[in-house]
Amino acid sequence: MSIETLIPLILVGLIAVGLAITAVLLTRRIARLRSELEGAQQGARDTRAQLESSRSQYNAAAANVVTLTDENRRQAEWLDGQEKDAEWLRSELEKRPKIVRKTYKILTLGVSGTGKTALTLKWANPLTELTELQGTKIERYERTVSHVAGSDVTIEHVFEIGDWGGEHIVDAQQELIVDEIHGLLMVVDLVAKDGKTIEPQRVQLQLREFQPESLKFFFGPKTLASCKTVVLFINKSDVIAGTPADIEREARNVYKRLIEDLEKYNKHLDVRVLVGSATYGHSTHHLFSHFVERILPKNAYDSQLLQRMKSDAVATDLAVSSAYTAPAHATQPLVRPALPGAPPSFGGAAPPLPGALPPGIRRPDGKR
Repeated sequence: MSIETLIPLILVGLIAVGLAITAVLLTRRIARLRSELEGAQQGARDTRAQLESSRSQYNAAAANVVTLTDENRRQAEWLDGQEKDAEWLRSELEKRPKIVRKTYKILTLGVSGTGKTALTLKWANPLTELTELQGTKIERYERTVSHVAGSDVTIEHVFEIGDWGGEHIVDAQQELIVDEIHGLLMVVDLVAKDGKTIEPQRVQLQLREFQPESLKFFFGPKTLASCKTVVLFINKSDVIAGTPADIEREARNVYKRLIEDLEKYNKHLDVRVLVGSATYGHSTHHLFSHFVERILPKNAYDSQLLQRMKSDAVATDLAVSSAYTAPAHATQPLVRPALPGAPPSFGGAAPPLPGALPPGIRRPDGKR
């Protein structure tokens, strides 16, 4: 074969080889481009997903912003309302008169076991379980008597009762010297705790405790200047049989000497003798009514005081009626009640004194 014939064949072969190489290169380039395209598409899909996620988060955040904005608006409106309420209450409080507390002190004295604490608690609750009482050195009780409103000030009138244990009478004398006392309650009894008849030895013990020389210490110049009344309460009179007049007369006769010694101070203060029983509530309402009348100034009575007194008297009578049982050692009925089961009465019905004490006696620390 001649050269002229080979040259075209060689050229054709070279061209074929070149085309083949070009085809291979193009195939690789196409594969790479396809791969890059697929990567770009995947990236676009990822970007689109991220955009969707971001859009969802944005929408959620926008919704939270709207919710928080509404909540903040409501809270702001609530705070504005609270502020207006506070301003109104503040203005109302400023309009109301201030409360000023005025305290009247009553001191309770007597030897151990006479029933001083029972008398005080009977004032608070006629159904108090007296068998559970225990003697102490000193207990202080408070009882609000009345509220008197003025233009600028409301005065709260309060009785503070100091109940001294029987073996601490000397300490009580110190209180008489230091403090301003408005009322004095001296409690004596006729029998020991388990006694059934009058015990002369116990009576003599109490007469010695309150002999004239001792009374001089109780009724010093400071006491005479501030004390409005002294009450001698002859307790445990239920051991005496007879009519109320008989019981009154016999109990007074037992303590005749002490009564005469106390009446020597009549020129300086009011002296009152009551015969009764703390256990059965006899004369206890008379006792505290007397303190209200003698100690509380007339301008301290509020509009409800008299009604409270009537309610307390009725409650006391009902409590005595349900709780009283005639003592087994009595030789005859203490009284002849008009109705079966009616309680005995010492000294008749309560006098119509203006004064009453609201329910609920309390200590200064708030304990009941």
